Amino acid sequence: MLNFYKKLSLVVLSGALTLGLSSVAVAKNDVIITNWLAAKKKLDCQTACKTIDMYVMMSGTDNKNRKPISICAAKAGGEWLVGYNLWKENTCTVGINGKEYHGKRYYCLCTTHMLQPLR
Repeated sequence: MLNFYKKLSLVVLSGALTLGLSSVAVAKNDVIITNWLAAKKKLDCQTACKTIDMYVMMSGTDNKNRKPISICAAKAGGEWLVGYNLWKENTCTVGINGKEYHGKRYYCLCTTHMLQPLR
């Protein structure tokens, strides 16, 4: 059975977060929900998402130590920017003015289904 939902699309282009709304028909069990979750108690994104029974939205794997890289957002230069959170680290790294900024107050992108990054 198909249900009609408003689909919220997340697109990251050159570090800018873009959201779009469109109507789509999806099977009832195919609904994937994403949510921005505040990382509290100095947790990395993977652990923070797990505390609410969700999975972290990964952007890839760190080639050096083979650990996941998670999608996060931190406020830098007066605006929220999309960045990355390394496994077991408690900062969100974003690029601003040609430099890296390590935000200690950040949000993690969590989802209801485990999604693997493209390789």
